[in-house]
Amino acid sequence: MRIVYLAEKLSYLSLLLLIASAAGVRLEWLHFRLGLLIFALSALCSLIAIGISALCTRRQANGADRQRLSRAAIIALPAIGFFALNLFAGGNSPAIHDISTNTEAPPQFVRAPELRRSTDNPLDYSAETAALQQQFYPELNGLVLDLPQARAQHLAEDTAVQLGWHIHYQQPGHIEATERSFWFGFTDDIVIQVQSISGDTSRIDLRSASRVGRSDLGVNAKRITRFLQVYQRRLSSECETVDCGL
Repeated sequence: MRIVYLAEKLSYLSLLLLIASAAGVRLEWLHFRLGLLIFALSALCSLIAIGISALCTRRQANGADRQRLSRAAIIALPAIGFFALNLFAGGNSPAIHDISTNTEAPPQFVRAPELRRSTDNPLDYSAETAALQQQFYPELNGLVLDLPQARAQHLAEDTAVQLGWHIHYQQPGHIEATERSFWFGFTDDIVIQVQSISGDTSRIDLRSASRVGRSDLGVNAKRITRFLQVYQRRLSSECETVDCGL
């Protein structure tokens, strides 16, 4: 009975800690590092509860106790499952949090510095970051398009909106936006630079930087890749009805 009781308590505790970690960080009740620590603790409680259930369920003579242990394992699954998902999703990512399609001359933020706290990550794109990015994400490059700057920027704005980004600043050739992570609500800053190469040719570069955390678990590179893919699909779709000069 005691082992059954322990498994149940740990399973419910894992679920409560999982919710508390996200709610505490999102509502700014907790520092993000404390929130991540609670998140890890929820996974540990979940793992112990599932381990107890796996080892002891068949040993219980009482059918009700076996059901309680099985239920405890199910209740504990979300915490360990979500933790493992995040761990494996970014397990091979480098310890960087600032990604750009142009590592030699990354787009610069205009409004983002005003929105960041003094304790947030700096917006200095270092040579070390550039080297790590080229090693891990060599495929990330800007787009050169046979489109005038205004048209290319309008399509970039539409793409950002489609992706759910919050655009808070723009001027000719420059768009800035933010996106929040699903679980903890971490805010990342994004800048889209649209340069005119000639009258009918433009180049689009992006930069995505996390406000907190040493590593972004690959989120910024995935965000930029997703934008470029959606942008190119929208461009191809538009070119079916309008002459894009391609």
